[in-house]
Amino acid sequence: MKIRKRQLQLFILLFAASSLLFQLPSGAFASSPSEITAADSETDESNGFTMLDGAYGVDTFTIGTSTYAIVTGNIDNGVQIIDISDPTDIVAVDAETDGANGFTALDGAREVEMFTIGDSTYAIVTASDDGGIQIIDISDPENIVATDAVIDAGPTGTLSSARDVATFTIDSSTYAIVAAQAADSVGGVKIFDISDPTNIVAKDYECDDNFSFPDPECGGSFTALGGATGVDTFTIGSSTYAIVVSYTDDGVQIIDISDPTDIVAKDTETDGSNGFTMLDQATGVETFTVGSSTYAIVTSLADDGVQIIDISDVDNIVAVDAETDGANGFTMLDGAEDVHTFTIGDSTYAIVSGHQDDGVQIINISDPTDIVAADAETDGLNSFSGLDGPYGVKTFTIGSSTYAIVASYEDDAVQIIELKCTNSCVSDTSTTTDEGSSTCARLVILGNCGTIAINNDEYRIIHPWSTIPTTEVMVGEPVSITISTPHNYAAGKINSVSVYTEILGSAADYELGSHIDYSVMKSDYYVSESELFQVAGATHRIVQDTDVKNLEMFEVVFTMVFAKPMDTSYIVVETKNMHGIPETIYLGNALKVIERPIELLTYEEKSKFKIISEPELKDSLRHDMDIEPDMDMLVVDPEPVVSKVTCGKGTMLKDNICVVDEMSFYFFVNQFMRFFG
Repeated sequence: MKIRKRQLQLFILLFAASSLLFQLPSGAFASSPSEITAADSETDESNGFTMLDGAYGVDTFTIGTSTYAIVTGNIDNGVQIIDISDPTDIVAVDAETDGANGFTALDGAREVEMFTIGDSTYAIVTASDDGGIQIIDISDPENIVATDAVIDAGPTGTLSSARDVATFTIDSSTYAIVAAQAADSVGGVKIFDISDPTNIVAKDYECDDNFSFPDPECGGSFTALGGATGVDTFTIGSSTYAIVVSYTDDGVQIIDISDPTDIVAKDTETDGSNGFTMLDQATGVETFTVGSSTYAIVTSLADDGVQIIDISDVDNIVAVDAETDGANGFTMLDGAEDVHTFTIGDSTYAIVSGHQDDGVQIINISDPTDIVAADAETDGLNSFSGLDGPYGVKTFTIGSSTYAIVASYEDDAVQIIELKCTNSCVSDTSTTTDEGSSTCARLVILGNCGTIAINNDEYRIIHPWSTIPTTEVMVGEPVSITISTPHNYAAGKINSVSVYTEILGSAADYELGSHIDYSVMKSDYYVSESELFQVAGATHRIVQDTDVKNLEMFEVVFTMVFAKPMDTSYIVVETKNMHGIPETIYLGNALKVIERPIELLTYEEKSKFKIISEPELKDSLRHDMDIEPDMDMLVVDPEPVVSKVTCGKGTMLKDNICVVDEMSFYFFVNQFMRFFG
């Protein structure tokens, strides 16, 4: 049966509109990636904030029931204390600057780390211009107090251009390790005993063996400390170690710091060797554990990327994965600076500041051998107003929610970000076979917990190749294929999508199958030249997930009515996100179209078939149908006969007489409405 052009257009419009009205909302959207949203931001010289000019480093701490942040102002030469207990309304509570109230080592304040001694809370700040460190008692956030400081600047100074600092404990003592960048090939690390914050004591010092100035304190076994910029500490067994990244040497240095008075070089690696590809101008580092293994994630300023390293064996560290900006869904790693790791549910993530991109990148690092871009945001979009030139980043929790605070150098600001993750980070409830995976962020768009639904059966996508239960429909029955992904999720925003079917056997040549292409930007679709479909179309919509608060899903809905049967076929979904990054999902055994039983045919369609007897009719019915033949619709003769009547265009066979065809179009509308109840 053919439908005239205007009728076809009206039918598709009715079909698309009805699918939006009658399709049941997905009650199983129990999956979403880590989705970040702006919570609050503040800038220097507003609302009591006075030390955010050149905001650089940040750390968080709790006093009683309140949560605070301490932020360094590199240009202001000071520190700012912020009450972040209400992440949607952060408040300045105290600030201090170099040269006032006993603060003597805050000139060019860089990084900061907090620590506790007894009931008191302290912070240690590095000052690159002073070439020193400043200890601050922050137990009373509204009245912070300088306690002690050390300055050792100059060309041979052990704290010249002090950059990063990490604290650790050995037995009952607390120590700090400071990474000093110095200049050119110069660089080193220095250990301090900070157990008494009013009287800090230097313990050991080591520098790069390329050190330009003779120094008997440098043993010569440290080969990747040139331009030391970042440091973090970790423990394996009963030993304590540090990992230092170097801006000039483009490498990482592992150090045994179990004896703070005599630290020992372990393994080292540099960019371009042994699989290490993202260490050019290494800047930031953070360690984390997955299972029984210990890893480090390193940011690279020049490579615009991150390097994952297995550091479980400190004598033989191994590169396991790396990613760079502009590839595989990573969009905010240009000028990667700082990094912090966090967990939500069973998943481990990292948040990286992209200084040149003016944004942050969320990465799922649950599988360190295959890290995946989860979400990203940039300054000036989606209510983010404090991400211009970000440096320091730190995460914290309030109640059951996880947040990050970002210090932005160019904006002279701090940005609070809520890091959302739904049950997808806890367990996999996919209908498809997931081979034991407990995380869903594996692909770029749908693979980040997106779904594909065929009529009322919905599947969460874990792997690009999946075999699903077959959906069986009849010729003339509507079929809806719904592509869903979280709305306002940068890496997963659908720009265009195509659905391929009539793919029998191998899916290698899926592009030869019948398909429907849809462009979100143009709100337009294209149907391939095929006799498979009677009608087909596509549209998009935004729906609210009823299971997850404030979670909106972006959906593209494909609708089609098949004109002829189709053997069990793959459904292949090909998508591109807003950055043009493609993703292809293969669903095996997805769809089968069978012939409609004769009692559901129109008179016109019956004219193409033999008029069969009742026993033969019953044999032709689907096994799961219990339908008595409608004697008003069927003409059953005692003996089977073949219709010899041929009706002309615009007419139909009724009671063996050709009459005007007035019902052919309305039949499909009626069938469609019956399908949706």
